[in-house]
Amino acid sequence: MIDLLPGFSLIAVAIAVMLSSFVSLIQTMALRQRVMMKATGVRELAELSGITDPRDLQDVFGPPGMDRVWRQITLGQIEANKRLAGYLMSDNRVDWASMAVAFAAIVFGHPVLQLTLVIAALAQLGGWLTASQLPK
Repeated sequence: MIDLLPGFSLIAVAIAVMLSSFVSLIQTMALRQRVMMKATGVRELAELSGITDPRDLQDVFGPPGMDRVWRQITLGQIEANKRLAGYLMSDNRVDWASMAVAFAAIVFGHPVLQLTLVIAALAQLGGWLTASQLPK
């Protein structure tokens, strides 16, 4: 059996994926709370929906209020208009699946699980890189 990620590399990648997923889960929870409090700014809306252009945000969700906050937006509306980038940045299912894969790859060490761990690491990296391109 061929190991895709030997010993230390496997553990290092798995821990990085777990930490990244955990931080993303906490951040997503905070963003969702802002939406529920009716204080959704452009950054929160862009990260949850995956729509990175402020003009596109206005086209999809309407114009913000005078204080540049969308008070009429619900989590259901955001989920209905979510793009691929939104899934990478702020979808709990992706984060929980990444954590599960990381744990399983450490415990079982099967090459297929190691390959899946690399894919999970790329998904986490893609989410963070996309989040760095969000409007301020």
